Amino acid sequence: MTASRTIRRPEPPKAKSRVKHPSARAGGAAAAAPGRTLLVLLFACGILASCGPGEGQQGGAPLAQPAAAQSQDRAAAPTLVRVGAFARGEIKTFVDVSTDVEAEFVVEVFPKVGGAFIKEMNVQEGDAVAAGAPLLLLDDIDFRIEVRRRESQLLQAKQTEQQRKVQLSEAHARERAQQVVFERARADHERALNAMKGDIDVLSAKELNDAEATYQQAMAELEAAKLAAERGESEQELARLSCEAAAIELEAAQNDLDQTMVRSPISGVVQRRNVNAGLLVSPATHLFTVIDPTRLIASLRIPQEDLRVVSRTGLPVEFRCDALPGRVFTGVVEAINPAVDPTSGLVKVRVRLDAEAAGQVLPGMFSRARIIVESRDDAVLLNKRAVVYDEGNTYFFAVEGEAARRHAFQPGASTENEIEVLKVDGADAETPENLALRVIFVGQDRLRDGDPVVVAGET
Repeated sequence: MTASRTIRRPEPPKAKSRVKHPSARAGGAAAAAPGRTLLVLLFACGILASCGPGEGQQGGAPLAQPAAAQSQDRAAAPTLVRVGAFARGEIKTFVDVSTDVEAEFVVEVFPKVGGAFIKEMNVQEGDAVAAGAPLLLLDDIDFRIEVRRRESQLLQAKQTEQQRKVQLSEAHARERAQQVVFERARADHERALNAMKGDIDVLSAKELNDAEATYQQAMAELEAAKLAAERGESEQELARLSCEAAAIELEAAQNDLDQTMVRSPISGVVQRRNVNAGLLVSPATHLFTVIDPTRLIASLRIPQEDLRVVSRTGLPVEFRCDALPGRVFTGVVEAINPAVDPTSGLVKVRVRLDAEAAGQVLPGMFSRARIIVESRDDAVLLNKRAVVYDEGNTYFFAVEGEAARRHAFQPGASTENEIEVLKVDGADAETPENLALRVIFVGQDRLRDGDPVVVAGET
């Protein structure tokens, strides 16, 4: 900062009065005239100088100083600054998104049977349940009666099927016996025909007719036996199907009876209970909501412009919850929706939280998610207090000798307090010369390149 001071002009010397002897006035009048004129002029200048608005001012404004005087002022009043060095550490490029954490598995429980009253309640909201654990019991008397009726029907169907099996077995036995009779009659008939063709007069016409009649009757009885056996098979198959149908109906009745005990479909926690004992339920009655709080996800919605950096699954994600200050939980990008929401222009990104968040981050908690696009472990970092912005460019000042020198730098990733330095005046920031710079952290806002400085301390 350039010091300013008021320049005071010297007052003109006051005229001295002398008493001269009268005898000297005449002879010295001509010689004293020039001296009196100069004295009057000096006196007038003094009056003008003393009548202004202020000493060393004209019209209330400070009189301009020569450039040399300003340079001397700056040299005489250097700026106090505090200096420090670059830091080395981890820096991350990220995309910030606000979201709510959700449970991956949220199951709404409905009864599978209706028309019954709630008999018992087994759980309350907040209770932990295992898969298959009973949640409530419905009044089951009607369902037990239905099971007994179906059991009786199945028993009758089995008895009928057994009878049909016996009848079918008898029909097949008759068919086999008739087959034997038929084969014998056919053989007798063929022998009679052969005897007649050989002109052997061994059979009378009556005997041939009897053999023919016996053969025809055996054939008819065999056909009747076959039809009876086929009918027996159909009846036995029908009895078998009836038995199967009765068994299915019994199984359905037994299943309905089992469903009067409503059980948890998953292991988790009862998030909501919507009913009380005594309520008449139907299959549309929402009984409970059960969630698995150990498997957490977050549905992030990012601008489509960020897809150029959030372009793949597997990227790490950090979560910070307002309800858990100071805690950072991690996750990973699991899926990226291939379509952009035409209304909002956002893209849905599914993130799975790591197991360590279970039991601490609760479903529904508001959180701030940070998708880590890139991370470097040993970056050159500069505290943002030292950064000077000028027309879109970034600078910092460093102490060199007893003066401040301005350096342009190329920024990289940044955090809330630090910014990555990639290059300094076009050179790699990691060169020994750059890392050795004494960066000004306090006082740089009053500096120009080359201003004198005095280091007041390290920061």
